[in-house]
Amino acid sequence: MVSINLGVAMALFLGIHDMGGPISEESIQNSWSSYKKACGNHNCQPLHAHVGAEHGKAFCITEAQSVQDVQAAHDEAKVPVKEVIPVKDLK
Repeated sequence: MVSINLGVAMALFLGIHDMGGPISEESIQNSWSSYKKACGNHNCQPLHAHVGAEHGKAFCITEAQSVQDVQAAHDEAKVPVKEVIPVKDLK
């Protein structure tokens, strides 16, 4: 899926997070809130987050122009991301 944001093509990206063990849902919620705020500074639109707190895993879907924009938003929010990959939405 590619959408248009102010005339610029936007793509979907999956952020893969591995916290190395269980993490509280409160901590994940705080990280998600920080990330959403940082996205505004990097022309990104956070869409969804999926978490397995008991497994220390989280996955976020972000609309952006590039992997670098998504990485920069994670860096600003101080939310470590193992990998950011472009993905497509299947219907």
